[in-house]
Amino acid sequence: MSNLNEKQKNILQFIENYYLEYGISPSIREIQKGCNITSTSVVDYNLKSLQKNGYLNKRSDISRAIKLNKNVQSVKIPIISNIAAGEPLMVNPDYNSFNEDTDPYIELPNNIQNEPDLYALKVKGDSMIDALIANDDIVIMKPEVVANNGEMIAAWLPNNEETTLKRFYFTDNKVELRPENSNYESLFLDPKDVIIKGKVVGVIRKV
Repeated sequence: MSNLNEKQKNILQFIENYYLEYGISPSIREIQKGCNITSTSVVDYNLKSLQKNGYLNKRSDISRAIKLNKNVQSVKIPIISNIAAGEPLMVNPDYNSFNEDTDPYIELPNNIQNEPDLYALKVKGDSMIDALIANDDIVIMKPEVVANNGEMIAAWLPNNEETTLKRFYFTDNKVELRPENSNYESLFLDPKDVIIKGKVVGVIRKV
């Protein structure tokens, strides 16, 4: 990279670090802010220069479509279904029911979690908004059948054939599924009526 100026080196490093943390490439405005660059036009000029010299590829018709031309190790995680963050949703997280017109996988850096069976769920609703999980965000799940108080889980409610994303609490022989939004109330259920399917280990936010 001896032919690059310091600004271009910083941009490349920022893009790589951002991808490793979030699993997606940054926007031009995020690069501007993260690299302390005066304007987005300066960022765009340097990205075009980096692309011309073979350091990255960037599609102008798609946002967050910057790909570095280096070997960044990644892993594909299946998006198996939607999950409700609001009223429970009639989807069983055991089965791949995600059939929207989109890629059924999300590509993440392989250092996000040293687990072989991670999967992803697309959030529908806003009951976890105070935990910074919004509608259409994607949560990365680790398969689990038990949880500690305060952990965020995917819960299958077999009596209603519904699933929901909530914080788990167990007190007075009852399971509380607690939202992170004051507009919603907790669900209090008999333990036999709640099946834990996984715990949240990461979030990919829609921007």
